[in-house]
Amino acid sequence: MRRARRTAFRSGVGLLAAAALVPMASLTATARPDTPAEAAKPIAKPFVQGTQTVAAYDYENAIHERVQVDVPGVDADANGITDQITVDIVRPGEAAQAGIDIPVIIQASPYYASNPATYFDANGTRQVFPSWLDNYFVPRGYAVAFVDMPGTFRSTGCSDVGADFEVRGTKAVIDWLNNRVPGRTPAGVPTKADWSTGKAGMIGTSWNGTIANSVASTGVKGLETIVPIAAISSWYDYTRGHGVPFYDEYMGFLHDYVSNDASPRCVELTDEIEQDSDTRTGSYSRWWDPRNYNLDARKVKASVFVIHGLNDENVKTRHFGEWWDELVKNGVPRKIFLHQGVHLDGFSFRQAYVDQLHPWFDYWLQGLQNNVMKSPQATLQREDGSFTTEARWPAAGAKSTKLSLSKPLGANTGGLSIAAASSDPISFTGTSKESVDSVVLNPTTPRPDRAVFLSNDLAQPVRISGTGKVTVRVKSNKVAAGIKARLVDYGTATRYTNITNVANTSTCWGDGNTLDTGCYPDTKINTAVSDAAVVVRTLADVGHYKSLDEKVSLQSGKWYDLTFELNADDVVFAAGHRLGLVLTVEPDNPSVPFTGATLTLDPAKSSLTLPLTGATASLTSPESPQARVPATDLAQPEPEKDPVKLMEQFVEASR
Repeated sequence: MRRARRTAFRSGVGLLAAAALVPMASLTATARPDTPAEAAKPIAKPFVQGTQTVAAYDYENAIHERVQVDVPGVDADANGITDQITVDIVRPGEAAQAGIDIPVIIQASPYYASNPATYFDANGTRQVFPSWLDNYFVPRGYAVAFVDMPGTFRSTGCSDVGADFEVRGTKAVIDWLNNRVPGRTPAGVPTKADWSTGKAGMIGTSWNGTIANSVASTGVKGLETIVPIAAISSWYDYTRGHGVPFYDEYMGFLHDYVSNDASPRCVELTDEIEQDSDTRTGSYSRWWDPRNYNLDARKVKASVFVIHGLNDENVKTRHFGEWWDELVKNGVPRKIFLHQGVHLDGFSFRQAYVDQLHPWFDYWLQGLQNNVMKSPQATLQREDGSFTTEARWPAAGAKSTKLSLSKPLGANTGGLSIAAASSDPISFTGTSKESVDSVVLNPTTPRPDRAVFLSNDLAQPVRISGTGKVTVRVKSNKVAAGIKARLVDYGTATRYTNITNVANTSTCWGDGNTLDTGCYPDTKINTAVSDAAVVVRTLADVGHYKSLDEKVSLQSGKWYDLTFELNADDVVFAAGHRLGLVLTVEPDNPSVPFTGATLTLDPAKSSLTLPLTGATASLTSPESPQARVPATDLAQPEPEKDPVKLMEQFVEASR
C-alpha cells in the first residue's frame, strides 16, 4: 500500500544526500506523485545494486523515533484506556530525505526493560544501542523497529503469555504501518508511517521469535515474512512433555517475570494464568488453544524462515518440528536453518547465518528477484561443525521405519531392530527424583532403573531426519508414573558440547565498523571426544495414554498403550556406532508428591519409529549385544532444570 508523501522530517537529525554516498543503483522505484507531472519521475534506490541491497546509508544519520500505537478494542489492564504499544524505530535519514519508501524489520520483545542494549538519555528517553540488526540493515534501506510487547516496559496493557493480549497488541504495530490503526508521538501528536512501504518482517529469538509465530498465525496483511529463532510454537508443549509439567507453577512464573506489576489487573492475572493452566493435572484444555499456533497455521500468509539449535533443551526441537510440519501441510513458502548450538540467536554463526538471512529479507521485503526461493530449502550444520545445504527438509529419502524391541532370556540388554519383537517382559523402577543422563552409560551393565535396547554395530552411517515416536505397552504398580525416552548414539566420536564467546573480539556487521556495544563477540563451538551422546530426550505421562485432554489414575496390573512423539532431530549415526533407546520411570507431576513406581514393559507391543535414511541393513538383525559396550563418558552436560536459569537463557538469547 502506498500513501501520501512525507512532507516533514524529524528535526535535529543531520541528513546527507543519497547521491553523494554511492553511485545510483540500476533498480529504481516510481515516486509517490504529488502532481501528475511528478508521476513519471523515478526515485533511485542507492541501496540496491542488481538483486541485492548494499550498505549505502550512514548509520550515524539514521532517524530515531518513538511511536505509541493504539490496540483497538483492547484494555487488558482494565484502566479505562485503550492499550498502547511503544515502538522505537531506527530508519535511514537519507531515504526519508529522498522520499523513498522502505520496509520494516520488527523485533518485538518482553525484555527491553532490563536489556543492556538500551539506555536512557538525559531527558529520560530510552535510546537503543546499535544492535547487529539495525547496524546491518538500516544502511541497506530498511527500517528496524523495536517493540515493547503488551504489558511490558513502556507498553500498557497486560501480558498473557502468548495469548490474545500479547498477539493483538503486537499485531497492531503492523496495522499501524499500513494505516489501519492510529499512532502518536510521546507528546500525543498523531503520526503515520508514510515513509514505509507497508511491508514488514518479524524476527527474534526465544520469546521474541515466538511472537513472530503467533502474529503470523493471525494472517495479518502486511506481514510478508517471519524469522522465528529458537521459537515456541505451542506454549503447552513448552511447559509440558505429553502431560508431564516440566516445572511447578511455570506459567505463573513466566507471566510474573515479564508482567506489568504496576497494574493491579496484571498482578491478578499471574494467579489466574497459573490456575487456568492446570499444572495439577498437566492436561490440555481449550485454554491452551490461543497459545498453540499450530492450530492456526492455515492462516499464515507470511513466508517463514525457521532457525533452531538441534541441541536446544530450553525451547525443545519439537517446536520447530511441529511448526514445520504444519507449514508443509499448508504450502507456506519456507526455509530452515538448523545448527548444532543450544538456545542461541542465529547470529552466533555469523557468515553462514547472515548469508542466508540477507537475501531472504531482500526477496520478501524489498522485492528483489534474487532466486532465494530457488536455492536449497535447508541449511544444516553437521556434527563436525561444517555447514551443508539440501533441497528439502526432512531429508529426501527419509522413511518412517519401525524398530522392534526385544529382550532374549538371560541377555544383559535388549535388542533394537527391524525384525520381530520378543515377548519377554522387562521391569524397571524409578524413585521420587527425576533421572539424570548418566543413566545411559555402560548400557550392557544390568541396572534396575532402566530398560535398554541397542542396535547392532552399524555397517554404514544411518541418519535420523524429522520426528520419531515411541509406542509402549506398560503396566504400573502405582496410580501414576511418567516415562522418559532417551535416544542415544553409542560410539567414540568428537561431538558438540556447547558454544562459547571468544574474548576480546566484538564485531558488528553493516558498515564495516567494529563497535564495543550492542554487538556480538566471536563464538566457537566446543567439542569433546566421548562414547555416548543423548541426542533426543522426550518425557510422557502414562496417565495421559488416552488423550492429552484427560489424566487417569492407573490400575495395578492393567496394561496401558501409550504413544508419544519424540522431539524432532537431524543426526547422523556413524558407521561402527550403535543406536540405543533407554527408557526410565519418572515423576508424573512436580506439583504432586511421587514416591516412585515400577513399570513393566511388553516389548512385543512396544516399538521405536524413526524417520531414517541411509543404509539400514544393520538394523535388520534381532540379536542383542552380549559383549560389553563401552560407554563411560557423556558428550554433553545435563540440560538446565532451574526455571530461573531457563529464563536467563530466554533473555540472553533475545539480545
